[in-house]
Amino acid sequence: MNSIISGLIGGLAAALVTSYVAKRVGRGLAPGQLRYGTFMWGLAIVCLAFAVLPIAIPLPAGLSEDLWTKVGLFLGFGSGAAYCFGEAAWVKGTFDHRSITFTTPWTGTRHERWQDLVSVQLNEWCSWYVLTFQSGAKIRLSTCLGGHLAVLDAIQAFKAESA
Repeated sequence: MNSIISGLIGGLAAALVTSYVAKRVGRGLAPGQLRYGTFMWGLAIVCLAFAVLPIAIPLPAGLSEDLWTKVGLFLGFGSGAAYCFGEAAWVKGTFDHRSITFTTPWTGTRHERWQDLVSVQLNEWCSWYVLTFQSGAKIRLSTCLGGHLAVLDAIQAFKAESA
């Protein structure tokens, strides 16, 4: 029962921190720039610590069941660390009143014009905005990505200008 309560508290804390970060970074650090800030780097370092520390602490003799727990922590948090480092280091973009260019290590570089934008949808489950273009390209902007709200403002400005 205690592990369930601690898991719920941890989940609630994670949701609150993510919500706070999304509101702070929404407008971005520099006009026209999309980039992760210190939050993603910090999350990557924390995941790396949770992956490495259990392996670094030696097992007492005779506790072989703890080995699989440590392997699970290493694989789970190690994967999270790799993903967060990849996001923080290589996800970036630029945008202006005409277009957006967005690069990720997972989907490569996409350059699209606002006039070709078909839809903008918030995926609340994944905490990202999906921009869909006539070419079929989709650009996903995390709510933790610095500048994501400024992109939505640019889209609104383009729509108002075009109307």
